[in-house]
Amino acid sequence: MTTATRGATPYTLASWRLTPGCTALVVIDMQNDFLSEDGWYAQSGIDISHMQQSIEPVRALVAAAREQQVPVIWTQHGFRDMTDAGVFATLRGFMKDGGLRKGTWGYELIPEMETRPDDWFVEKNRLSGFFATNLDLILRGLDADTVLICGVLTNQCVKATAVDANYRDYKPIVVREATGTTLPHLHEPALEMIAVGIGETRSLDNTLKDLKGLSNRINEA
Repeated sequence: MTTATRGATPYTLASWRLTPGCTALVVIDMQNDFLSEDGWYAQSGIDISHMQQSIEPVRALVAAAREQQVPVIWTQHGFRDMTDAGVFATLRGFMKDGGLRKGTWGYELIPEMETRPDDWFVEKNRLSGFFATNLDLILRGLDADTVLICGVLTNQCVKATAVDANYRDYKPIVVREATGTTLPHLHEPALEMIAVGIGETRSLDNTLKDLKGLSNRINEA
């Protein structure tokens, strides 16, 4: 029987390279109802300021990804009404009469995101971007094995998507400054939980530097 080393760390911190042709950017739920002052969250009295701080970092990530032809995938969280909203909505009483309803302005992505027709779009109605969606099929079709993740909320949909990416053997990298939450005191703990055996958490500056030297163009004519 071996003797365990006292103080040994039970996990290894991830540090993954971005690989040309195998990297994708997944942007989680940058929608009006979450991030706009006129959206359902703000109008319900919820402090959205921490989430709003993620807007410019996300814009910078998207711009860097586009420059290197890294695919950009957007998720949108929503449902028709309470019948298909699940536990997500039942645990948020302020959403009983509205918020994140498909077909509404609040469901749409904020205009600052400047989406493009050739981007990928994933509709979801549970926390994970993978649950009952085609995100996995999109990533496999793109030959992606490393997934940059940003958006809202850090401790909910971002974390859940990172966990599910791990379950599917992708390499999730959550960009720290490009995420936000309604409960800022849970932001750092959520990132730490991701770093402990789930994926990598990386600074915005380092991610932008890595993207700058990356090209997803393979065998260009």
